[in-house]
Amino acid sequence: MAPDGVRLHYEIEGSGPPLILHVGAGCDSDVWRAAGYVELLGGSYSCVLFDHRGHGKSDHPTSVEANHIDRYTDDVIALVDHLGHSTVAFFGWSNAVLIGLKAAEGNPERFSVLILSGAIPPRRTQEELEAAMPRRVAALREQGWWEVIGDMLPAEKFPVPQWFVDRVLATDIEPFIAWSIARTDWRWSHWDAMRRVAIPALLLAGELEDPDDLLAEAARVMPDATRIRVPEREHINAFLYSEFVVPRVLEFLAARSPQAPG
Repeated sequence: MAPDGVRLHYEIEGSGPPLILHVGAGCDSDVWRAAGYVELLGGSYSCVLFDHRGHGKSDHPTSVEANHIDRYTDDVIALVDHLGHSTVAFFGWSNAVLIGLKAAEGNPERFSVLILSGAIPPRRTQEELEAAMPRRVAALREQGWWEVIGDMLPAEKFPVPQWFVDRVLATDIEPFIAWSIARTDWRWSHWDAMRRVAIPALLLAGELEDPDDLLAEAARVMPDATRIRVPEREHINAFLYSEFVVPRVLEFLAARSPQAPG
């Protein structure tokens, strides 16, 4: 249960130290299984597959207030408290990059490491966000998730499996619209936050989704961050390339997390 009463769903698979798997704006937490992560990670870690609010079997509040990033980060801390662990490892993809950064900035003692998969959004002023939002919201209401993935799919060098597209299209769009509107009132900069997140962090992004290598700049800004580029992949297929990503994640966890198995 979230602090504001929203019911949150999670499942645990595997054994070992806890590793929260937090998906992005589309899909539900089962995408971690479908993409092969749970099979590859579950032998060493207790994978906590988290349906954050608006996704999967968790409640789907649609108000702007209920989909502010502060509510999403409160949910992560509530989950950590509920699990009964003093610290956890956090692995977030896409929009969860921002959630992980904010959660770790405000509660660094609750996380052993951060693993953030996806390009870091460029710096944008509140004025820029506010100016772009009406058109963005109108497009989301008219086109639904096709507004998000319509340009992404043709940009992918390799085909995106239909099961992934189906999962995105099955996701409730209204919480994401509310999240998008709420973003204009965050009063929080992920670039500023990076300087204050001192726990070990692994940053991953596809070479094609981050052509200017902003991830390298992010790694320089953060006190203890390592950057890895996923070769020849755009945003979706960089995530789906679990056979490349997971060995590097396991190596990082073994070296940097005090809870990592020996």
